Amino acid sequence: MKKNFRFTHRRGLQPRIMSNIPRSRNKSCPHEEEVLGNKKFESRPPILRQMSSGSLNVRTTDSKPQRTAARTKTTSVSDKTDTALPNSMSMGIMNDLLECKLCNKRLRRPKMLPCQHTYCLSCLQGLVQPTSKAVDCPDCGLQVPLRTTGPDGVVELPPNLYLDSLLTVLQQDIACGAGDQRCSRCQTVGSASSCQHCRQAFCTVCWASHITELKSQLPSLLDQLSGAKETLDHRIQDFRDVCKRLKQHINLAVEVKIQTLRVEEEKLNIRANELLKQGEESVENLLGRIRDTEQTVSKGSDFDAISENKKKVAMFLQLHRTTSALLDEVSHWSEARPTFDADNFRIDMAGESKAAGEVEEADDVFDDDTVRNIAQVNSPDSLYHHYRERAFTPRVSLGRSVLQRPAGVAVAPWDEEVNMYIAGTEGRQVLVIDRNRMKLVHQLSAANMLYPHGIAFSKFLREVYVTDKWNHCVHVFSAEGTYLRQLGKKGHAEGHFQSPEGITSGPGPNGKDDETLLYVCDTGNDRVQIIHPCDGSVIYILGILDPLPGHKFKRTEFNQPTGIAVSQDRIVVADFGNKRIKTYSLTGERLSEFGSMGEARGQFHSPECVAVDHLGFILVGDSGNARVQIFRPNGTLVRIFGGRGSSPGKFAWVSGIAVTNNMDIIITDSRNSSVQIF
Repeated sequence: MKKNFRFTHRRGLQPRIMSNIPRSRNKSCPHEEEVLGNKKFESRPPILRQMSSGSLNVRTTDSKPQRTAARTKTTSVSDKTDTALPNSMSMGIMNDLLECKLCNKRLRRPKMLPCQHTYCLSCLQGLVQPTSKAVDCPDCGLQVPLRTTGPDGVVELPPNLYLDSLLTVLQQDIACGAGDQRCSRCQTVGSASSCQHCRQAFCTVCWASHITELKSQLPSLLDQLSGAKETLDHRIQDFRDVCKRLKQHINLAVEVKIQTLRVEEEKLNIRANELLKQGEESVENLLGRIRDTEQTVSKGSDFDAISENKKKVAMFLQLHRTTSALLDEVSHWSEARPTFDADNFRIDMAGESKAAGEVEEADDVFDDDTVRNIAQVNSPDSLYHHYRERAFTPRVSLGRSVLQRPAGVAVAPWDEEVNMYIAGTEGRQVLVIDRNRMKLVHQLSAANMLYPHGIAFSKFLREVYVTDKWNHCVHVFSAEGTYLRQLGKKGHAEGHFQSPEGITSGPGPNGKDDETLLYVCDTGNDRVQIIHPCDGSVIYILGILDPLPGHKFKRTEFNQPTGIAVSQDRIVVADFGNKRIKTYSLTGERLSEFGSMGEARGQFHSPECVAVDHLGFILVGDSGNARVQIFRPNGTLVRIFGGRGSSPGKFAWVSGIAVTNNMDIIITDSRNSSVQIF
């Protein structure tokens, strides 16, 4: 009985060794135990190990005991010969196995036909014409259809994975220089070394010529390096040209923008000149009517010439009404103060009245007011809910009978905060009102006080400080009302002022209450000056920035700051012209800012005054929108109340705001000439 022999091998690697050796259907690896146990050869297939050790194992398919015995025998022989050199028989079998029968050379990219004959890819492609749809096996003549016409179809034939793996392992052994190998140049089998450059093995004789070849290639490396330098020179020159054109494009774009800005600048300057001309014409017209009324009033003879008393009374009433109308017109003149909106690059008429309904409504009002007890609002969350649930219905409201165009308001830190001080701009004095009885108890005035605006106190010194917008200074009074001194004068130097408005007192940079400093909004100079209350010496200045490169003038981050408040750890400034609230540390470091131009929630239209409560919540007099907005210290909106109107709880222009220790909120309204306490 004819027996079929086959090599033992791993599953899936099934080359046909000879035409009379069928494909193996064995599903096990008889040498797996040996492969795992011998670390030296664990990366090489069993067939290669057998060939290299001279123990090639063959077995019959119909003898299971023989298979087991063969396996045992193979293992023992292999273990004994792992370090032995391959004999001529095993190397001959391996060379025949890896040799292409067409070119008689080592297989390259072996492709296996369905008949299991294997050839080089390039050799098979040489047998195929460009229009061929099949390839004939050179050995058995089997016609193999091709999916793709021509040589490209040969590429799609399956590779002989087993022989491919043998070639790979053999190449690895050659690279490692392990054992005798065949010289790739003279084909001599013996001791050979692998070249790491070309990945080929050379004998000792051929190594010298190979090294000479490598040396001969060094000039080509120099040529390549020289070419690389030349290429790099061209590339950097091209890159320089690109960057040069880039700068030209930038300069051109900047010039276009500058020209556009110049056009806008000219338009804005024309608009500013028009506003100035309109203002001057309006003042001249008003002065003319005042002079005419003065002449009429000064003619006492005309009054005496009237015989009937009723006609005299009628004439007096007419003159009185004319005079009152003129005085009211004078008091309201220049309320619409022009400011420059840098974000939108336009002139904004701050103070222009808006019709009711144009501004977003205040938050809903609850029926019952909460108890205003500081002990009940000792945390940010409880204070938040207090403001959210508060009705904001005014408990007290003073009108024109007591006040004429009030500005700033503040509560004295002495006498249990009974007295509130209100700057009366029309009367050029500060009114002191008892909050319990709501009666005028005192007045602060001075011959050189022209337009009192902001009010602050020093509890330690028992002094009152009043900014004078038109006299450009700070007046100092004692708690009893005695005029003491003047701080500063008109100018732009440190310690001088230009139309100062807001003022407050607070701790110095060290945060200690025993050191009281004055924080003054130097509105006309677009800065905030921190000064000593005794002599007006400047401690430091907020808002002044270093000049831009190439410029000599310093910059300012404020645009007419009008309101200021100080808590235990920060300074809050109402930046009137920029429509923002800005916060700083007590040392002058910028912390945050919030707000923008508009009527929506959290936006401002001319924020003129600001106050902070005992937990640092910020109350902003959004004057142009006729409302008050309350924020957390981080700028998160909490509540809005107010709205445009003259009825209780409504405003025309919020000109001053103060918060007492018992959570009373006092708001002055210059256009309604009123004070409301919530």
